[in-house]
Amino acid sequence: MQFLNTLTVLALVVMSFALIVAVPVLYASSEDSGRSNRLILLGSAVWVALVLLNWGVSFFVV
Repeated sequence: MQFLNTLTVLALVVMSFALIVAVPVLYASSEDSGRSNRLILLGSAVWVALVLLNWGVSFFVV
């Protein structure tokens, strides 16, 4: 179970770095703001899901 917790933390860190880079880039691009907003919303939803998953898995790790 500790291995699964490590994987969820790694996924959360990778997603956080991806959002740190992607959000300013998507806001700076003026081509298709609707698509950019959907990508930012999707990335944020995945990040929140990873936080909740990590919280749930952490209960099983001693």
